[in-house]
Amino acid sequence: MNTAISVPAGAVPAPRHIGLRILLGVAALLEAYNGLSVVTDLLIPGHKASGLDGAIARAHLAVHPVLALAALLFVLIGRLRDATIVLGALALVAWLNEMPSVVQHGFDFGSSYTALQTTAQIIAFPLIAACGIAYAARNQRPAISAALVSTPTLFMVLFHAVSIVVFAIGVMMYGF
Repeated sequence: MNTAISVPAGAVPAPRHIGLRILLGVAALLEAYNGLSVVTDLLIPGHKASGLDGAIARAHLAVHPVLALAALLFVLIGRLRDATIVLGALALVAWLNEMPSVVQHGFDFGSSYTALQTTAQIIAFPLIAACGIAYAARNQRPAISAALVSTPTLFMVLFHAVSIVVFAIGVMMYGF
């Protein structure tokens, strides 16, 4: 029994999973912008970070744009499972970059702002990314896995946007 769907000559089949492509594409574009905007920090001579934490920071700066552009390329060619895994790996690499600071200084819960950011970056995002990678690796629930690995990127963009708005309101109310 032939279950293939025939497409008339000249007709272009509709793209599959357009919502997932958009979600993963936006996350990959934001990560690529973020990674490419800080890659010049690798070229600064006399960078003060040394030892293991400096090596981890430099590795993160070097790997971030490569992984982000790989995720974007996977989205463009339609390999959404691979894009999901790469975006999850990007979130785990960002978490690894934060770990030397956490080990040296502990968790920073000085204000509600830093408590939210610290809890999200150190505890929630690696767990979310690992679950997204696991779903994608098993080829299960592609929408949930794409949403999970996109959450850290979209959360941080929203978090920074809200910070800018709060700062602007403070400047308008009290001036510099």
